[in-house]
Amino acid sequence: MIRSLRHFALGVPALKAGVDFYEAFGLETIDRPDHVAMRCHGRDQDQVVLVETGRDRKFHHIAFGTDAAGLAAIKGRLEAAGVALVDPPYPGAAEGLWFHDPDHVLVNVQAAEPEVRPHEAAPDVNRPGHYPRAGIRGCPTPDIATRPRRLGHLILFTPDVPRQARFYCALLGMRLSDTLQDDYGAFLRTGGDSDHHVLGLLHSNAPGFHHASFEMGSIDEAALGALKLQAKGYKHAWGPGRHAIGSNYFHYFRDPWNGMAEYFHDIDFIPDAFDWTPQEWTKKEGMFLWSADGPPPPDFGRNYEAC
Repeated sequence: MIRSLRHFALGVPALKAGVDFYEAFGLETIDRPDHVAMRCHGRDQDQVVLVETGRDRKFHHIAFGTDAAGLAAIKGRLEAAGVALVDPPYPGAAEGLWFHDPDHVLVNVQAAEPEVRPHEAAPDVNRPGHYPRAGIRGCPTPDIATRPRRLGHLILFTPDVPRQARFYCALLGMRLSDTLQDDYGAFLRTGGDSDHHVLGLLHSNAPGFHHASFEMGSIDEAALGALKLQAKGYKHAWGPGRHAIGSNYFHYFRDPWNGMAEYFHDIDFIPDAFDWTPQEWTKKEGMFLWSADGPPPPDFGRNYEAC
């Protein structure tokens, strides 16, 4: 079944504004005849796809990866559930299965190699009674590279969180990691070894895009990347801070159309065979343990596609 998150796509009024933002965020651009792809440095995988529509920004599609057996199994489940397959949305779109979820969000599932995760040496961090970094300055220089390693997860709005969660779990083989009270949110991981969540669902009166999250190598990288974004005039949204759900450090910025991109570091990881028990959280307890900004700002949960 689903084994990885491949990319997400946005329909945007103008490509240049999107390219400028994601390049400032730390991604690299690949121009194609019918869209622009953005990739993390050194990663042979599209992570963001921008399609020019000339209209207001709107979520376009989400793409997942699996193996050949998983692709066949998902196709069988979709057929049994009466979910129709559709044509790819443009000539250069990925191969595989294309279909709509219950919110009419376009979904692609493609045969893909197993996800490649960067392997980096653990930093020497001094802490009480343990001083592995002795006689060496620990503070990085301000010009260190601030490049996202990979797309980690995506959060989408939905008017029916339980229905969407059932669809992705029953038909695509995803698993429930945690929820927010009153059916406000659900956080899903892939089959196999997985981050705590690769797809999150938040309640709204309509479908829409909330944010995409990219892994950084350290808290310093995330903070310095944020300073670079602010210097270019992009709007700080929330952070830095630490979520309780997923446990990751976070820092959010607004894109030109009031979607968000997040730097994250240190997320919970759930092995395939581990017996993880989902927990139901309140919004306050689940969204953050702490933040330099305090609680989320009033517009953090606003669905700008529904405005």
